[in-house]
Amino acid sequence: MGAREQLYQAITLVMVVLVLDFLERHRPAYTVHRQRDLPLNILALLIVIVAGEMWKTLLLKGSNALNLGSIISPVSLRGLPSTVKIVLGVILADLSLYWVHRAMHRPWLWRTHTFHHSIGEIWWLAGSRTSLVHLLLFAGPQIFIAFHLLVLTPWEAGVAFSLGVVVNIWIHTNLSVNLGSLEKILITPDYHRIHHGAKGLSNMNLGFIFTFWDRMFGTYVNPRLMGKDFAIGFVSTRNHLLHMVVGL
Repeated sequence: MGAREQLYQAITLVMVVLVLDFLERHRPAYTVHRQRDLPLNILALLIVIVAGEMWKTLLLKGSNALNLGSIISPVSLRGLPSTVKIVLGVILADLSLYWVHRAMHRPWLWRTHTFHHSIGEIWWLAGSRTSLVHLLLFAGPQIFIAFHLLVLTPWEAGVAFSLGVVVNIWIHTNLSVNLGSLEKILITPDYHRIHHGAKGLSNMNLGFIFTFWDRMFGTYVNPRLMGKDFAIGFVSTRNHLLHMVVGL
């Protein structure tokens, strides 16, 4: 990943955190104890920032060494206008990550995802809990789509990956937001909260940006019908925390 893309993401992270943290403190959807597991949550954020970029850089270098771009050049979409490429990239990445996320909830990949489901209270920082292998599995489709299929320029990639930063923080924010008819399309914190609930629904509401995929593939639960009285988190960090952080 280039310095420009990383700068865009860093600026976006700071701005989004300032805004959403302010809203969480003044209009929280639920009472949360921010000091609970605070060192662990800070560590998780550092892992996301450092390891997430490391995986992207290594995957990009590896795929370039394999000359992957030339192999798929017949289907490359690099000639599309920038706006179209960014929108298409977001849609394709969201679809890809839906299926990666869904696979993580199968027995053979569940260990890569348990750290994330150890969140006992959802707020923007707690949502950073992501294992090293989880980050790797998520980085793969994003690198392929952004740099080989769409061949994004540095500023296009910066915009696209910055949107990813916004989404991950947004869906884990301790806010209850009514988007009206847009909720048929866009995922809200209430929507994703169902996925973290201890009601046997962790295999549901797997999407990140759009509700399309859950609706199309049978994993949709309407958050408006679920109420708010359910616990969060069903994996304990008391045992094998290091294994959970690594994702093995």
